[in-house]
Amino acid sequence: MTSVNTVSGNINENTPVITNSIAKLGVSFVFASIGYFISLAAGGEATFASWLHAPFLGPAIFGGIYYIFWIVLAKELCGRYYGIVVSLLLASFYLLEGPWFSIVVPTWYSIIGIISALIMGYLTERFNGAVGLAVFMIINWICYYTIAVYPHWSSYYTLSGVIIAFILSIISGFVGDYVARYIAKYIKSYYFSKQNISA
Repeated sequence: MTSVNTVSGNINENTPVITNSIAKLGVSFVFASIGYFISLAAGGEATFASWLHAPFLGPAIFGGIYYIFWIVLAKELCGRYYGIVVSLLLASFYLLEGPWFSIVVPTWYSIIGIISALIMGYLTERFNGAVGLAVFMIINWICYYTIAVYPHWSSYYTLSGVIIAFILSIISGFVGDYVARYIAKYIKSYYFSKQNISA
């Protein structure tokens, strides 16, 4: 079993740093807020749209930073299921801003946002961020293509663009997951070392 090293030995890597339930919810809210505002501030999707013809490029390319990093960090620091809480909070923030990906027909389309975020959070916790983000993108692309009335799947989008965006989503999810786990391991090692010293 993998562990985090401390001055007095090893601890289980699944041991959360934050144990208070209210604090866990607070941290989850902060993480989701940071991810949300980073996505608003980034605005890098248009840079790639000229050569990569696929819908929802922002989440595909930068989802590792927007979503996965914060989902994994919450799960590692707060415990199981708090990554899912972060993913649902992220979706909620986007839905407060407007309909899911600005799709208004059918009127219930925004439910796709909640479902895809829930699945992303679960798969990221269960497997890793590469799987979580990739499946998130697949769900949204399929629903966009089959359910959305406006905007419709444009002839501007190409199969090669979607494939490249899909591969980039796997890479982005993997990087976000890896970096979050590395940072969480460092935080846990530091925290539990301090706990042992003070004890």
